[in-house]
Amino acid sequence: MPLYRYIVIISMLLCLASCEDKTREPAGALEIALEALNRGDYDTYLQWVDMGSEMDAAQKSMMRHALKQHLEWRRAERAAVASIDMIDTQMQGDTICTVYYQYTFADSTKEVASQKMVKHGETWKLRLRN
Repeated sequence: MPLYRYIVIISMLLCLASCEDKTREPAGALEIALEALNRGDYDTYLQWVDMGSEMDAAQKSMMRHALKQHLEWRRAERAAVASIDMIDTQMQGDTICTVYYQYTFADSTKEVASQKMVKHGETWKLRLRN
């Protein structure tokens, strides 16, 4: 096998390993979820959300529709998202925390927000309920 194929395979494995490690930290999991939402990948975003119970197909479809409407509204109100930066993580216990993050838009405006996160096993998920 040519050397460049080994390099490509090793690069892919390293990328997968770094993505997996990100999910073990609340800010990393939130970053993955927000980036998926920003690019309109609602199914990936929903994988990172703690809904309290499993959603059936109809509920997932309704959530995808609501997310799409929200994203369309946000894009109509604001310039495109240029970056999403994690600012701080404040732990409220071993399995709950709040992550503070900042959107930077293409027009250089910034918006700071927070997201409560909950730990499920070894990974963190967005908590949308109290």
